[in-house]
Amino acid sequence: MKQNPFSFYDFLGYMIPGAVLVYVAVFSFGFYGLVENLSLDSANNSAASQLLSFIPAVIFSYLLGHVLAIFSSAFIEAFSTYSNGYPSQFLFNAKKKCYICGKTFRRTIGRAILWVIVLPISLSKLVITDILGIKVFKQAKPLPEPLRTAAFNGCKRVLSDCVNVDTSSMCKEKGIEGDYLRLLYHFVFEQSDRHSGKLQNYVALYGLTRNVSFVFVLLFWGSVYAYFFDKSMGVGIYHVCAFVVLAYIFYIGFVKFYRRYSLEAIMAATIYQKHDG
Repeated sequence: MKQNPFSFYDFLGYMIPGAVLVYVAVFSFGFYGLVENLSLDSANNSAASQLLSFIPAVIFSYLLGHVLAIFSSAFIEAFSTYSNGYPSQFLFNAKKKCYICGKTFRRTIGRAILWVIVLPISLSKLVITDILGIKVFKQAKPLPEPLRTAAFNGCKRVLSDCVNVDTSSMCKEKGIEGDYLRLLYHFVFEQSDRHSGKLQNYVALYGLTRNVSFVFVLLFWGSVYAYFFDKSMGVGIYHVCAFVVLAYIFYIGFVKFYRRYSLEAIMAATIYQKHDG
């Protein structure tokens, strides 16, 4: 399948998170200097001039989105992996490791620091899903049996017969470990145009929701600082609570689409093997 290396959806996936951060910084925290610096108020009555006046803001939002994507991967995705495991593992109900149990003391401290950094998400998850057990917010859920066994066996056959991977040590109780899901993804991408299109959409969606979740984590910490140390910004406790809710909602969206992306690759590989047999 031929894939355009750069699409309109890729552009929006970076621009929207950057634009959300800029918009909230201006209208909630009073950073009106951004408006002047980005020339958003310099347009005259000409329609062309009004359009051109937004170009600096669009470019800035797009570049800012790339920065947010880097850090959201380092923080949001890392937290999800440490607390839930990879989707290719929890889909098969693999035994989840303790979040705080890193391989070394240094990594354990790093995980604790990460938990604090993403506090709106980590605390919400602890209360809502881990303590209260509200299932509607739990997106990191396994496949039911016997579908779980059929899917694992199908993926194992594809890896062994079509990708020449030694699968003798793979077991369902550990899920699809390592980077084997990446191999399945590329195999499906090459074999099926129908599935590859859906995979691209899920990648774009989980990237977008992950980035926006990180935006609201940043805004949460900004609102906490403003609420306690800079009353001139006019930030209230409702701002803090709103950013907590939004950060967690978009985090749930990220886990949901990350799971669907992995499930699509796994199901496509399973079906391919059935048709190929």
